Amino acid sequence: MGGAIFAAVITAIAVGAYYEISRLTPLIGLGSHLRITGFIVIIGGASIALLTREPWGLALTLAIGVLVPGTLLFGTSPDADAFASLTATMSMSLYIGLSAFAAIALRQMQGELEISWANDLGEFFTLTGDSTALGMAWTMVAIGATWLADTAALFVGRAMGKTPLVPHVSPKKTMEGAAGAVLGAVIATVLLVVIFGIPDVTIPMALLIGVVFAVIGIYGDLFESFIKRSAGAKDSGSLIPGHGGIFDRIDGLFPALLIAWIIASAIHV
Repeated sequence: MGGAIFAAVITAIAVGAYYEISRLTPLIGLGSHLRITGFIVIIGGASIALLTREPWGLALTLAIGVLVPGTLLFGTSPDADAFASLTATMSMSLYIGLSAFAAIALRQMQGELEISWANDLGEFFTLTGDSTALGMAWTMVAIGATWLADTAALFVGRAMGKTPLVPHVSPKKTMEGAAGAVLGAVIATVLLVVIFGIPDVTIPMALLIGVVFAVIGIYGDLFESFIKRSAGAKDSGSLIPGHGGIFDRIDGLFPALLIAWIIASAIHV
């Protein structure tokens, strides 16, 4: 899946996650009357990523995230609630919006792979222009590393977890579970880098990248837990029965995709 289809899926997920967060922030005491601007930032950033791969696209997304909420704020009464709403809107719309921008830009990264079948698969899903097999591979690495990190953290934490990680934010998360996450992310990253044949990435580099994915995934999980705990909510939403909301599912994945885009852009200059 690539191009406009992938961008549409990522945008829909980002909009859904932001909607859930916008419903939680008033419970923390933050205003919500600028909620619509967050959707503008996310959709605008996703559209820019689809239209251009140039660095100015990221700068433009940042500008939208800062200027749109601030401009619309001038139509409201200047009080503490308005300022709190501005702060919440800017931070959360950029947190999700930049991740969505990066995910789409990553998937569209042009380049070939060293393994023929993977390269052919990437070319098959390239709708127009040069092959985006490289972007496909990096996207799968980020998704695979995040998924295996979460799975390993769950099983290791349940089986061996004794030492709290950050108990005042997420009481059930443990140091042992975090170690399992690191192991899972490293295994997934190394395997997928080799399987897809991503050029210019050595095994030591893949090991380090896997650790970075694990740390970022843990950060995303704790960040969402902080928001939910502040709001007194168990889940971000109820869209997925038994699994919470959209943000519950992508809290580690979206920042991982952002980091993957940064790493891939640095390696494949």
